[in-house]
Amino acid sequence: IDLFAGIGGFRIALDSFGANCVFTSEWDKFAQQVYLENFGDFPFGDITKIGAADIPKHDLLCAGFPCQPFSISGKRKSFKDSRGTLFYDIARILKFHKPNYVLLENVKNILTINAGKTIKTMLEVLDKELGYNVFVELLKGNDFGVPQKRERVFFICFKKKLKIKKFQLTKPNFNFLAVKDILQKGL
Repeated sequence: IDLFAGIGGFRIALDSFGANCVFTSEWDKFAQQVYLENFGDFPFGDITKIGAADIPKHDLLCAGFPCQPFSISGKRKSFKDSRGTLFYDIARILKFHKPNYVLLENVKNILTINAGKTIKTMLEVLDKELGYNVFVELLKGNDFGVPQKRERVFFICFKKKLKIKKFQLTKPNFNFLAVKDILQKGL
């Protein structure tokens, strides 16, 4: 499932591997329209108004939950901002459905905001309350061939019954080209 889907970044990636998206939630009307144009599916709206039982069974939950409460560009209110508490809607759905895999994404500052208490709380919920082994990775877009240095934190979670105790994302080794390498000769 694709929560806080935006225009479908997670879905594009997972579709390329043959995944089948069974549910999408996005409240922004412009992002919903782009999502519809891209995938032919109109996302459900506000996740706080959707019952967990109304969401189909799924193996993987993806969510790029709102970053404004955690971002250095925002007011940094963490869970004191209602958008920050949307993490608990993810937890509510995980508790009901218990998918084997979870992939969450947010800004780098989530690691240090509130003197690290926010990330500690999130990890405790995912680990102790919901039964996931959680691996946290800080990734930079330009390490993946994207022309930006934006850093993002990914939470890669596996149900403990899967017994995955070690995990690290493989970072690609791109052969980077300079502009001079792609310009036509003699022009």
